[in-house]
Amino acid sequence: MSVSSAIKDTVRTVLYRSGVLGAWHRRRNKHALTVLMFHRVLPAGSDALAQSEREFAFSVEGFGRTLDFVARHYSVVDLAQVKAAIDGQGELPDCPLLITFDDGWRDTVEFAMPELKKRGLPALLFLATEVLDLEQPRWWQDAAVAVLANPQTAPKLLQALGMPADASIQPGYSQRVAAKLAGMPEAQRRHVIQQADPQVLQRIDARQMVNADDLSQWTDNGFELGGHGHSHSPIAYATDPRAEVLDCRSHLRALGLEDLSLSYPHGVKNDASRELLKEAGFEVLFDSNPCLANVANLPRQRFDVPRIHLPENAWTTRNGRIDPARLALYLFPRAVI
Repeated sequence: MSVSSAIKDTVRTVLYRSGVLGAWHRRRNKHALTVLMFHRVLPAGSDALAQSEREFAFSVEGFGRTLDFVARHYSVVDLAQVKAAIDGQGELPDCPLLITFDDGWRDTVEFAMPELKKRGLPALLFLATEVLDLEQPRWWQDAAVAVLANPQTAPKLLQALGMPADASIQPGYSQRVAAKLAGMPEAQRRHVIQQADPQVLQRIDARQMVNADDLSQWTDNGFELGGHGHSHSPIAYATDPRAEVLDCRSHLRALGLEDLSLSYPHGVKNDASRELLKEAGFEVLFDSNPCLANVANLPRQRFDVPRIHLPENAWTTRNGRIDPARLALYLFPRAVI
């Protein structure tokens, strides 16, 4: 670590431990809603964590330390409270925060849920509803990410999808790959992925995504559920956007949900996808704009509630562990919209 980095860490730590950052946050963000976005939570040292897309995965210990930080500085709320505030039927407490998970990874139930229960904290899972029906252990999306990360196999996948070799330098490249694969029947998309890397689907032998029993554990323990599309295609790029929305809705209805919420898959949205979701009866939509929501603006933002992706990386850790001072400076100063 350079001298300047060490000095910055010392200043951060002093400001945090002295209570200055916390006091500033309590004043500045008293009427701002923070929504955190998580994906995976896995044991440190596990093969699953080593093989994961690390930007979107937390260690169990890191997740627990993050929850302790959240409980110390925020009033953790559930979706019902947020929706009541949006509908003008309730008020949020000071410094409210909503914990959310995307996709429907099985480790959300296996490893994240016990940490939440231990601290009595609510959370919301945005489910890509198709995963309930898939039988193969490795989720096709995870396999595709692994293929795209390998410079030897990525061009083969692009070729199989009829995309130009230079597609990887274009904006929205990975999201458009996901949309093309998501628009295929499961057997076809797996075949296309295996054309690029014959072994990639076999490298994971334990089911990655929740099944119906896992989901029952989540909801039976009082945790909330929303949608994340059906196939996890970005709705704006989907082969059939209306089917993507309606299939998600029908699965959520079958699970007994009356009030529908959704986070945009891949964070991709446009006016057309927003209107489709509104017409289908989704009442609150979350995007990936990494800001805080002014509580007074929530009724007008109900279809664009901002949400912050929280990683376990150099921005939030020190010496390999989640660092409260770095977390504070990652979250507290965010723009309020």
